[in-house]
Amino acid sequence: MNLERLFKNDIADEIIKKKKCDPISIKHFKEDGAKITQIEIKDKNNKYGKEIGNYITIECESDHDNEKVLAKYLKKILKKNGFKSNSKVLVVGLGNDSYLSDALGPKVVKEINVTSHFYAKKKKVTSVSCFIPGVMGVTGLESSAMIKSIIDRFLIDIVIAIDSLATRSISRLYKTYQLTDTGINPGSGVNNNRMGVNKKIMKIPVIAIGVATVVDVASIMVNTLNVIDKKLLNSHTIETIYHSLDRDNHNFIMTTKEIDDLIDIIALNIASGINLAINPQLAINDNLR
Repeated sequence: MNLERLFKNDIADEIIKKKKCDPISIKHFKEDGAKITQIEIKDKNNKYGKEIGNYITIECESDHDNEKVLAKYLKKILKKNGFKSNSKVLVVGLGNDSYLSDALGPKVVKEINVTSHFYAKKKKVTSVSCFIPGVMGVTGLESSAMIKSIIDRFLIDIVIAIDSLATRSISRLYKTYQLTDTGINPGSGVNNNRMGVNKKIMKIPVIAIGVATVVDVASIMVNTLNVIDKKLLNSHTIETIYHSLDRDNHNFIMTTKEIDDLIDIIALNIASGINLAINPQLAINDNLR
């Protein structure tokens, strides 16, 4: 059994460990106090179950003041997917704003510089629209279907979707950002998969941005045992922990009390990064609505 895939996890570099002859490219480096990991998957039949495409992980030393790094790598991945200054961009905030651990997407959208309503008069800015689809338990509608309808109606060229992510490392909570051009499957990190928001379904490029805001109990136990004594951990122990919790439905998804203070900071960071990447000539805090 592949232990790397046992845990609730949305972040590519936590499960992808390149071995000889793997059709995968991995680069590690540091920039402005952040650890950057760039992964390119070239074969859809890879053993990690990940889609072909680019995955960029930005692990920050702090949970703020990293919007310039985020903007730089967002611009790179947008360019790879055909973004131009005259593209029509739709920023989608996935999640449920009734729960802080899942409110990242809606909070980011509220800080985005929306320009589509005056785009005709100011051709020097890129057209940006926003949408918060909510969750199926509230709306009764698939987020993916609503997003596709907007794309078709308003001739959108590229989607940027924001969502909360699950990690298997406590130390990465609130500090690890992931950008990918493979889209996103809402709820996948908590085993509540909905229809995907990706290029295959949307018929246009979809860039997903997420931050690790939750971790499962099995990962917490493994992290804790690792701190106490690394000798306590082996493949059998890890597998036993996971299956014992999963069998009894006790592998809860957790976050920390600090999320109350951090979620707004993180949301502003992502929004600022998006604003800088798409319309850098506009002041970040301009009220364009």
